[in-house]
Amino acid sequence: MTTYSPATTKAAQRGFTLIELMVALMLGLLVVAAAGSLFLSNRRVYGTTSSINRIQENQRIAFEMLARDIREAGGNPCTRNIVNMLDTSKSGGNYFTGWANGLSGNEGAGPNSSDDITLSLANGASIDVTKNETPSANIEVSNTTGLAVNDILMVCNAEVAAIFQATGLPSGTSIQHNSGEGDPGNLMKPFQIDQKTYDASVGGTNAPGYCFLPETPKNSNCLNDPSNSPTQVVKPFAVKWYLAANGRNGTSLYRQVVTNGGATSETPAEIAEGVTGMQITYKVGTSSNYVDAAAGLAWRDVTAVHAQLTFQAVRGALTKGDVEGTDKAVLTRSLDDYILLRNHQEIQ
Repeated sequence: MTTYSPATTKAAQRGFTLIELMVALMLGLLVVAAAGSLFLSNRRVYGTTSSINRIQENQRIAFEMLARDIREAGGNPCTRNIVNMLDTSKSGGNYFTGWANGLSGNEGAGPNSSDDITLSLANGASIDVTKNETPSANIEVSNTTGLAVNDILMVCNAEVAAIFQATGLPSGTSIQHNSGEGDPGNLMKPFQIDQKTYDASVGGTNAPGYCFLPETPKNSNCLNDPSNSPTQVVKPFAVKWYLAANGRNGTSLYRQVVTNGGATSETPAEIAEGVTGMQITYKVGTSSNYVDAAAGLAWRDVTAVHAQLTFQAVRGALTKGDVEGTDKAVLTRSLDDYILLRNHQEIQ
């Protein structure tokens, strides 16, 4: 006969007490709180790190591109002896009278009293000159791809560079540079060896001139013997760096290319967002000090540039806390760079 034990059955069916359940819930809450705190902390670190990384990437891109343009200011594939053939009484001609300076700038003209800087360059694609044995109105070239009538161009070799306007492209291998037509137009047809000689010769349409590729024996109207160096045609341009509103409640750093004496301006390219300040100062000659553009300096004497840019974290897809520091202020970083002008008249 089986004996029934009620006490044993009650013990086997016993569950958690209320106190035990509350302790378990409390321990669970502590674990969840600790894990949540760790997650939020890691999320904040990730967001802040992302903001700083974006600032650093913008800094790298901005300074690399700006420094490259500054170093090349005033440069061309050939010589630094530049003769300006354009009509200087018109705006397009005056644009290039300061070509040898290489750069110019304005003080405090942009957002947050930021500066701007404009750099003259001629380091684009070049076209080979195949024939120029007389001071005529035509230069024979390998091709005219990418050129248009009224383009302002530069022809150069190791001795002379001349800035002129193309008044015609009579064939796929010829560039015309007549005087008396175009805007600003050329003051005369023949090239000259230097600016002083050119200015003294204006008006003599058929006067002797510089021949980039004279033959042997040379034409009697050529002022020079063969230079024995390659001759090229390039399209000079200017690059303006400045700050402007970006349409997203902030300011960005922009780079704008201008050609044809200011007649043609390309759409500005946004280089870096969140740039809130740009201060540019200039070293003149061998001076140890850097001065700003308002000092009335002679641009021709500038040998180096000091650029300081201030970058601010941009929220974008991040949260408000991701772009703020511990003081609740938006994260900002400033960076300086000292850039030497490689193509300056005094640095050869």
